[in-house]
Amino acid sequence: MQDNNSITVVIATLGGKALMSTLSTLNSGSFVPREILVCIPEREADHADFAAAENVSIVATPCRGQVAQRAFGFRQARHEYVLQLDDDMSVEHYCLERLVEASQALGSNVAVSPALIDEHTGRSVYERPRGPKLLLDIYFWLMNGVNGYQPGTIDRAGSAVGVDPATAKSRFVEVEWLAGGCILHRRENLVREDFWARPGKAYCEDVVHSHLLRQRGIRLVVDTTARCELEVARQSAMTFRAVLSDFYHDLCARRYYMKRVSRTSARMYLYYLVRFASHLWGRLRWKRSEP
Repeated sequence: MQDNNSITVVIATLGGKALMSTLSTLNSGSFVPREILVCIPEREADHADFAAAENVSIVATPCRGQVAQRAFGFRQARHEYVLQLDDDMSVEHYCLERLVEASQALGSNVAVSPALIDEHTGRSVYERPRGPKLLLDIYFWLMNGVNGYQPGTIDRAGSAVGVDPATAKSRFVEVEWLAGGCILHRRENLVREDFWARPGKAYCEDVVHSHLLRQRGIRLVVDTTARCELEVARQSAMTFRAVLSDFYHDLCARRYYMKRVSRTSARMYLYYLVRFASHLWGRLRWKRSEP
């Protein structure tokens, strides 16, 4: 175990049950961060008891919302490297060490993320969809024109396509966006302002954040040898009303992103239509399979 004095971890949270496990994996890795800032709104901070180790500090934020809390934490960070981390991530033993190695190898104007792995399947959360090749080719053409399926890009429908380490051709993959669950920054590159104007859950904030980083000349890279595991939420376990709400808010946030980057596309609405139809078909099949 190595105590790395140059790393601050910033976790924006409301105090979910998974947080203690996340802190435990951070502090049992090959690189142990110098400080971990648990950024939690003042009301919840009054009851918080997460300081399980000397390097963990509770930061009571006057604001509420993932982006605002994280930005507040960024302003408190004191060290050269800053890791933004969701409160439900299981950080693999060598993950932080490999992210630091990547940042050092690629230069100061880079933000680096690990590959994200579904803890139940052991496969990438961005594994290419499975199904008949012809149907998939048609789908990807509808979403992205002749370029089709392009890992690491934001396609013409505004949908963010992730990187699967199982099919990546190199350790470092430069991308157009990084998932917000785990990103290592240099402190001088941090976006310290609350850029999310919409109320409620910050759907699609990671693509907006990525856009702001790229505007500042920061390269975005996935290190496919660094891994984080997470539990993937299954829409099949949600009520139909909750699914509708999820689709609606995700669509509104996607429209906000597209407007912010001055893009318009009818493909975006087609994307949600296909997603919703696919969900209905899966739900119908599940109902028919019930005894």
